[in-house]
Amino acid sequence: MTNRTRWTLGILGFALAMTVVFASPAGAWLLHPATSIARDVRTLFYKAVAITAFFFILAEGILLVAVLKFRAKPGVPAAKWHENLKLEIVWTAIPTLAMVILSGPAFTAMSYMETVPKSDIRIEIIGHQWFWEYRYPGQGIIFANEPLVLPAGKKVAADITSIDVVHSWFVPDFGIKRDANPGRINHVWFQVDAPGTYEGQCAELCGVLHAQMFITVKVVTPEEFDRWVEQKKKGA
Repeated sequence: MTNRTRWTLGILGFALAMTVVFASPAGAWLLHPATSIARDVRTLFYKAVAITAFFFILAEGILLVAVLKFRAKPGVPAAKWHENLKLEIVWTAIPTLAMVILSGPAFTAMSYMETVPKSDIRIEIIGHQWFWEYRYPGQGIIFANEPLVLPAGKKVAADITSIDVVHSWFVPDFGIKRDANPGRINHVWFQVDAPGTYEGQCAELCGVLHAQMFITVKVVTPEEFDRWVEQKKKGA
């Protein structure tokens, strides 16, 4: 196999891998984020990729030049170097500085995600083997194995736990992935921009039916949500 063939296959493999990542449900927060949290995570991701890609390309470019220019040739031995303290300090300090610069937006995004604001509606999410139970304490509604219904444009605070093993409530469009641990309550919040149906799945291996532990969130207008609450209460 020639070097040209290897490069071609490498580029095609990388392109295929990126296509799979961006086309998969897990990549939804990159393509069409539905919450402010997902948008912040996407922005942070792009910043991180831009910074790390620069150093990756620079390092690989220098390596390629060194391999081609200083390799052994007929009658000419390969060039050799041993230690360069100044160069080692430079190539350590510059990436370190870049990571320090990136840490500011990272901590800001994490703080935004972790700080639950005053919410318009509070729900409880309980993981079971192998389904999700939803509770609306303020509305007196409890159900399971049905889509979670929420109003668009409203801040939703969720308390997440489990009654058996560790589960993980993951809705890619929301940029939300939070573990449901037995005996512990984890908190998360989000505000969905527009009505629609959003899909997710348990993201923690939790048993033989883990792959069938799906999540469906139906986001409706506030008026439709109020009507749904009334119907649910009557049905209960």
